[in-house]
Amino acid sequence: MTDSIVEQASIQDRDLLLRLSLYFDSFDQRVRQGQGWFIFNADGGRGRRISSFIERQLNEHRSGVHSFVISWRDFALSAYVNEVGIPQLEPQARQPGATPRLSKEVAFARMVTDDVWLRCSSAELLMLVGLKPAHAHEVEFLDRAIEERYRQRLATILVTPETPQELEANVASVDPTQQMWDRLFTRMYETSLVAL
Repeated sequence: MTDSIVEQASIQDRDLLLRLSLYFDSFDQRVRQGQGWFIFNADGGRGRRISSFIERQLNEHRSGVHSFVISWRDFALSAYVNEVGIPQLEPQARQPGATPRLSKEVAFARMVTDDVWLRCSSAELLMLVGLKPAHAHEVEFLDRAIEERYRQRLATILVTPETPQELEANVASVDPTQQMWDRLFTRMYETSLVAL
């Protein structure tokens, strides 16, 4: 199955898929070293082909490595709930006369986003597919996750449909500190193989 995917791909994709195969040939060692991937220009069919290939490899290499695969949509939704929704609703839920339903919904939202955060920040390998930030809360959540993973030397695979320049511009456009792109790129560059 893997060979047919490689044979049907473009030259650039064949090269990347072969490089990914080599990565998975020594997967346990690379994960222990915290080595991941930063893959750019993976939109549409290319993005699906690359992420499917990686997910198949992860399923084949279930050697006790705890991995977590999350789409950008789900990551961004969790970022919104964690960074915007809960901070707005928690004070209302604590007010006298707040409905029990609101308190339950806030508690449930907190439980779900805490689970996503725990998995993003502690899985031995995190793969985030479709990275395309458009809001400050997304970049802030991503920045914290990458920083925590870097601190622990955990492997991260980021797959984005954007070029490095596009991703840099998108991050910079929503980052009030103008420091998150440099930190993200530096952390990923130090610990990951890069593919354009």
